[in-house]
Amino acid sequence: MKKFFKLHGYKENMKVRIVIISLKGKSNIWWEDVKRVRGIRIEELSWHEFNKPFRNKYMSKRYYDVKAKEFYKLKMGYMIDD
Repeated sequence: MKKFFKLHGYKENMKVRIVIISLKGKSNIWWEDVKRVRGIRIEELSWHEFNKPFRNKYMSKRYYDVKAKEFYKLKMGYMIDD
């Protein structure tokens, strides 16, 4: 998303709107709950205000650990097949 935003030169608030309309399934339900509980108005929401709770929920250290393990297995699998 960062590359996409940089390519198009979107302003902070537009980034938030694009991401929010892209949310599907559980992430959309999560966002609707967060918005309701915190009384968030999208028109006033900055990228940082959205991104911080989103990263905490969906991009935790555990997420990165799982991805690192997947990468390691992929790399090792490639080395074994040679």
